[in-house]
Amino acid sequence: MMNELDMPTVLFLQKTSYIAGALTLGYLRLTSAESRGVGLLAASFVILAGGSTLAGHAEIYPSLYGALSLVNIALAVLGYSLLGLAFVVISNPDRKIKTWLVVIPAAATLAVGLITAFHLNNTYRATTFTFLGCLTMAATAAVVLRDAYREPLPIRKLVAAILACASVLSLIMGLEFAFDTFLLLDVASGFSLMILSKFVLAISIVIFISERQHLKIRRLADRDALTGLYNRRFFNSTVPSRLRRGDSILYLDIDHFKQLNDRWGHAAGDEVLQIMGQAVQTILPQFALLARQGGEEFIVFLPAGTEDAMAHAERIRKTVSELQYPSIPKDIVVTASIGIARASHERNELSCLCREADRALYLAKAAGRNRVCDADVEIFPQDQQRLTSGGFS
Repeated sequence: MMNELDMPTVLFLQKTSYIAGALTLGYLRLTSAESRGVGLLAASFVILAGGSTLAGHAEIYPSLYGALSLVNIALAVLGYSLLGLAFVVISNPDRKIKTWLVVIPAAATLAVGLITAFHLNNTYRATTFTFLGCLTMAATAAVVLRDAYREPLPIRKLVAAILACASVLSLIMGLEFAFDTFLLLDVASGFSLMILSKFVLAISIVIFISERQHLKIRRLADRDALTGLYNRRFFNSTVPSRLRRGDSILYLDIDHFKQLNDRWGHAAGDEVLQIMGQAVQTILPQFALLARQGGEEFIVFLPAGTEDAMAHAERIRKTVSELQYPSIPKDIVVTASIGIARASHERNELSCLCREADRALYLAKAAGRNRVCDADVEIFPQDQQRLTSGGFS
């Protein structure tokens, strides 16, 4: 019968799959900076390989069957507990986990085995092992999917699907062991699929970490290191080169920023940039794009269909003027000037609108700062003279 196959051979293949997975994950752990939890997963594979080895020896040495079987099931519990913990950490490296807690289920298994000797019954031991695998895989699949909201990696769905399939496989085998009826899967097929699942899991984790590193590199390329906002390169590559009628560009500049740096230091200036940037980001509509243009200048893209650009700009100006900064006295009000340029049929190129918004920004500076000016507003001669004379920082 198929369920009476050479168990030492099956256990050898299972052990080989664990070791191959552990070596792959161990290499990843040593070569990747984004590998928290991978070492735990490799350790779980090693422990499961150790348990599989002891199970093989138990079949060969009947005199040691009891002791080896008990240690085998305890290692299986420890290995699966560590595997589940590893996936929880890999899914979200920021989680604070007490690794030593995984020892508790294994210690409890040893205690129950010494009291009840359940491990001497092949059916009980196999059922415990497979049901434990089912619960562990199902729980980790749920965790991997749940964490997608904070890190939407495409590979998450694949990893969760593999874990879910492994959980269903373990459930089927557990039920078949429990009722001693192998209708859906014989032992050989079941163990073969479990071996295959370990290989696939190890490979999927390599892809998982690779995607995470790629995402981090993209974020570093797209984000301003100081404020966390998008940078000028991302803005120019994301906003269409030709805008639709009703789209708007806002240029925002912090008033007297050089004086802030000179009087309270560059650390205070950095603080102003960070706090102000995040405050402006929170009040913009969902589809607006805010980026740091450079220095103390920021740029905003407001797509058509949002509230009028002037209303948004005034809201930004008011918000900035009400902010306070830990490194600057509370009686010092930091303000910003804003220039607006709107797209039309005749004027829709991004580069042109940026120039117009910049011109409007300097008009706001010339008019006394802490105000919003529209590029469509005529510049009066006295303002033109002040603009050309410079000095509006």
